[in-house]
Amino acid sequence: MDPRLKDVSAFQGFNKHNGIEVVDWQDGSGRVTLTPSSDHTNPAGLIHGGVLMTMLDVVMALSGSYDPPPLKLMPGLTLTLNTQFITAARPDDGTLIASATKTGGGKNIFFSEGEVRTEDGKLIATATGVFKKGRQPEANKA
Repeated sequence: MDPRLKDVSAFQGFNKHNGIEVVDWQDGSGRVTLTPSSDHTNPAGLIHGGVLMTMLDVVMALSGSYDPPPLKLMPGLTLTLNTQFITAARPDDGTLIASATKTGGGKNIFFSEGEVRTEDGKLIATATGVFKKGRQPEANKA
């Protein structure tokens, strides 16, 4: 496992606040997890669609933005995100796993597809999107 993933998951931002952990990030793919709680539910007691979209947004932005060490891991920026909700997720479904694959693109703009599944494999949501590759901070450019 890439030791830089700990830095990405430890960042004190939106993902950490919502419990999203980056567990795999390679050239062309990524995977994030979330252990849902009642804080992630809508009034019907189901996992809020915004949580699922956030997971998809994060993992798909990773899929085309990988840089090898010693560069920093910098997620991409979302240009479009199209989401399809297949079935509902509940807090008792256990850990949710979002995975994504880069499907094409060029030097700076890329396409990705992703999905969210329960830990037992039930498909919850799918998405496609267009993203801009993450840029290295000026101090880290090679």
